[in-house]
Amino acid sequence: MRALYQVVSRTSGVRRGMAVFTGTRIPVKSLIDHLDRGGSIDEFLQRYRDLPRDTVLAACALGLESLLAGVPVEPTVTQASLLPRTNAQGVVINPEELGARAVVGKRVRCPACRSLVFSSWPLGWDGHAARTCRGLKAREETARKAEFKRRFEHLFR
Repeated sequence: MRALYQVVSRTSGVRRGMAVFTGTRIPVKSLIDHLDRGGSIDEFLQRYRDLPRDTVLAACALGLESLLAGVPVEPTVTQASLLPRTNAQGVVINPEELGARAVVGKRVRCPACRSLVFSSWPLGWDGHAARTCRGLKAREETARKAEFKRRFEHLFR
């Protein structure tokens, strides 16, 4: 694995300090945006032919290492019953184990992407599922909502 400075650099004189692939003016953010839109690494490399493949792969590997280092270990609590577990902010963190009665009207972490917090379940689930939830595989809005409903039907009355 290459060192970070060999893959990504930032200087005030290049792209106003934006992170770029070392030795280029290609913003790393452009790769992130491309992948976020569902594009492939090969497509990205076709657009930026001077960018070595191993540099892009090293950037992805470094990013994943950084991501993994920041993922907190959630305490496992053995439960005799399926009761809501909440974090320090009072957000229900185990909705996938619960039924609708335990979560309706409460602050609930999205059971699919586990990042968004609904301020009062189920308000806003459909918009989140249709457009922004990263825990769904479907691409089309209607299919994404159907996938969410199917996987978490136990959370709806």
